Amino acid sequence: MSQEKNKKKRKKKKKRPGLKAILQHRILSGLLVVVPLGLTVFILRFLYDFTAGRLEPVTRVLFTKVPEYGIAFVSILILLAATYGIGLIAHIVIGKKIIALAEGLLSKIPFVKTVYGASKQVVESLSLQDDANSFQSVVLVDFPCPGIKAFGFVTNTVVLRDTVSGEEKKHYRVFIPTTPNPTSGYLEFVPEDRAENAGISVEDAITTVMSAGLISPKMIGEPAGYSPEARHEDMRHG
Repeated sequence: MSQEKNKKKRKKKKKRPGLKAILQHRILSGLLVVVPLGLTVFILRFLYDFTAGRLEPVTRVLFTKVPEYGIAFVSILILLAATYGIGLIAHIVIGKKIIALAEGLLSKIPFVKTVYGASKQVVESLSLQDDANSFQSVVLVDFPCPGIKAFGFVTNTVVLRDTVSGEEKKHYRVFIPTTPNPTSGYLEFVPEDRAENAGISVEDAITTVMSAGLISPKMIGEPAGYSPEARHEDMRHG
């Protein structure tokens, strides 16, 4: 009986959160929702004003019958059409020469060449995901030293001959990307028995590299009992 009374007393002693604590908790919870949402809207609005928003005066002149609420939508369509047209021209020989000439001029301007070069690298790194099929599979290799693992993308195989013994051994041609810009990296020739299957897709590996590990699969590596034959098949078929 005494134990039950003590439990009841302890329950009574537990103080309920006051009005101030409740308000602070609710306001903090609201800020966690409102702040990211507000930043997203602000960034989208900034991007619109910087790109399609500049076309609104032209849109109003060309499309006089379009209501005011449709001006923004039409401006975005014009921007997309113009971007598509520029991309189409870039694939034509004359277009490539014009773009190369323009890039050559930009590369001579001290500040502009830095901004343009950095922006181009970001776009190229984002478009690298479209070329994911060029990689056969993802492996884990010891890099830059034994015991430290790094992602590597298998591009093909090659036979290397030992200059001393003359022994020939099959190696994987492995591209090890840098993060967060996977357009640069290192080319390594890794023996078959030194490359571990990462157990994830090429797309997941690229996402992990580009996000500096912030977005990554929970499990990486070969499953238990993984045989060399199974590893070789996975390397071939990705």
